[in-house]
Amino acid sequence: MPDGIPRLETDRLLLRGPSSEDADAYVRFYRDAEASHYYGGPLRADQAWKRLAQDIGHWRLRGYGLWMIEERRTGEVQGGCGLLWAEGWPRSELTWWLLGEARGRGFATEASRAVIAYAIRQAGWDHVETHMDDRNEPARRLALRLGGQVIARELFPDGKERNVYRLAPAGLP
Repeated sequence: MPDGIPRLETDRLLLRGPSSEDADAYVRFYRDAEASHYYGGPLRADQAWKRLAQDIGHWRLRGYGLWMIEERRTGEVQGGCGLLWAEGWPRSELTWWLLGEARGRGFATEASRAVIAYAIRQAGWDHVETHMDDRNEPARRLALRLGGQVIARELFPDGKERNVYRLAPAGLP
């Protein structure tokens, strides 16, 4: 863990800290209007690079953050998954994003379970929360797959109300 970011492994995935070498994956994700819609995209390459810089900096500022999801078999980046708490937002959250070609392969579920297990077992959190735009049906389905239960409905700084899901540690790998 030379950068101070722990590496997490699952059967198919390696979760590692983001680095400048991940700029292309960020550009590809944020260029894809469908994939990045709920993440503020599409974005220009310079804007995607700023998102990468934010994710790298989050680790330094908060001591936790987003990991890059690498498929162990190929070594290819498939997306990102981690724990974020943006300044001014009321809560931390489990978040994930996948490149278009990585969707539907179970990577978000597998990576999310590893991140939740890390938060509970290594970081000492008693639970993990997530929230998403009400129209983001794939994210809602994933939250439910992860055992999510609605614990609140809140107004967020972007002016949108969201359900907050508590992701219990039950069924962790």
